[in-house]
Amino acid sequence: MENNTVSEKSKKGFKAFETIYYIGILFAFLRLIEYFKWTFQLVKKWSLPEEPFFSKITLTNSTAEISITTYLIFAIAYILIFCFILLGLYQLKESLKLFENNTFFKEEISKSFLRVGKSFFIFAFGTFIIDIALLAYIMGGIPVIDLMSTELVVFIILGYLMYFLSDVFKKGVMIKEENDLTI
Repeated sequence: MENNTVSEKSKKGFKAFETIYYIGILFAFLRLIEYFKWTFQLVKKWSLPEEPFFSKITLTNSTAEISITTYLIFAIAYILIFCFILLGLYQLKESLKLFENNTFFKEEISKSFLRVGKSFFIFAFGTFIIDIALLAYIMGGIPVIDLMSTELVVFIILGYLMYFLSDVFKKGVMIKEENDLTI
């Protein structure tokens, strides 16, 4: 009876995660569509769209002149880096598929969490580096600490969490292998 209860709880947990996962994917795609829309408006009119640039740096009050080409380069860089969120979420879903199949102490789990962590780190540090480059380009008076947004901190924490889980499962695989050899 205990196993059935745990199994039912696991199924409910996976369903809850799946719901949250699809909501996260939806929000990520909506944001990516906004980035594409802004970039296409920039290219189409070859002038700045009315919506502000999607960097964490506020450029509206800046006295620095930035060319349309420079905006385009930074916009493409943001879009490319943002795709790592989608890649990380996809890899996270693949990791959880292994759990659903009761594949707990296999090396694939550890490697999967490691890939998720790397994707989230690339996004977090990539956007931070792009913002610093943009800041250096315009030589504005915005302190670097203003670039540490909640989004950046969350993805750094998620990246470290994925690295931690990767290590836990790698050690679990080693313990399982040792245990299998002693039996």
